[in-house]
Amino acid sequence: MTTDVTFRHFDSVPDLRDHAIKGVNKLTKFYDGITTAHVVLGIEPLHTDTKSAEISLGVYRQTLTASETGVTHEEAINRCIAQLKRQVLRYKDRLRSVDKDIHH
Repeated sequence: MTTDVTFRHFDSVPDLRDHAIKGVNKLTKFYDGITTAHVVLGIEPLHTDTKSAEISLGVYRQTLTASETGVTHEEAINRCIAQLKRQVLRYKDRLRSVDKDIHH
């Protein structure tokens, strides 16, 4: 899986990049078919104390996305990861149900 991290409206922070990559990599234990991940971290233009995170995961024929805001970027990333965990599990269940329908 390739993971890209983009910082919007502020400079890159290595610790923040590592936190985002570790969070996305945790999702692979729920589904190993994730091919790409793109993380966009930013600061809301009108509210500089609000941090935002957007994560897009590329899976077979689909893109799963989540976006959240928080007081810190870490909080926003963790919320996105929780959203994507639910989406990945739901996607995986749908794949399994389609496979069962085809074979029976």
